[in-house]
Amino acid sequence: MKSLEESVVIAMDTTDTAIFPYLPYILQDFWEIGTSSQEVITLLKRQKLNHAQLEVLDLGCGKGAVSIELANKLGYHCLGIDGIKEFISEANDAAKGRMVDTLCKFRVGDIRKEIADLGKYDIIILGAIGQVFGNYYETLTTMLPHLKDSGIIIIDDGYIENNDGISGASVLEKEELLHQVDKAGMIICDEIRADQEVFDNNEEDLQLLVQRCEELKIKYPEKASLFQSYIENQKKEYTALEKDIVCSLMLIKRK
Repeated sequence: MKSLEESVVIAMDTTDTAIFPYLPYILQDFWEIGTSSQEVITLLKRQKLNHAQLEVLDLGCGKGAVSIELANKLGYHCLGIDGIKEFISEANDAAKGRMVDTLCKFRVGDIRKEIADLGKYDIIILGAIGQVFGNYYETLTTMLPHLKDSGIIIIDDGYIENNDGISGASVLEKEELLHQVDKAGMIICDEIRADQEVFDNNEEDLQLLVQRCEELKIKYPEKASLFQSYIENQKKEYTALEKDIVCSLMLIKRK
């Protein structure tokens, strides 16, 4: 099993674990990291749910944006777990500030280990964390014992429509994605694809990342190559997300 640091940096679309302690600084300008809380709410509102006091498990919750909005707007009870302690500190502060700390609980942990001891939930959210639990079949079958019978899994991820020469083990063709979901005994019931507005915001987001990395270069000149490598990696990732990959928020249920 990869270390927690390896797992986190891969989820953050990079590979060098040396960047791990600097991620809180680099991402200080972002509250929502990857997944739109409003889109999650939109997906859930399309379902015929009894929204009262549903229990949510938010794995790789970042700064808690999705859970806090679900608690604030829908009254859900949420448990968020993330491997970066600074993110969890911000999440707990934000929950108190928005007066939903009785509904939201956040803690630091390795979600790959924590999952074994957790109970059953109405909703499990995997928000832009990549293949932390393996491929889709492995991920979904890991989640199923912790999902109530009528429960929902929400995954924020990317795929490619067909084999057009794009390589990368973490990016599946949609046909293969659907096959793995089906093999797990589940089905994608709804999805929201990223629109042009999201891509229009990418340039601004990238500039914020670059700015923070440039500041770190000044503070730690001996690590300048580390921060420059992170910048280049993020530029490639943003380009791929805009040009090659379908970014999708998927709602998955048992068949």
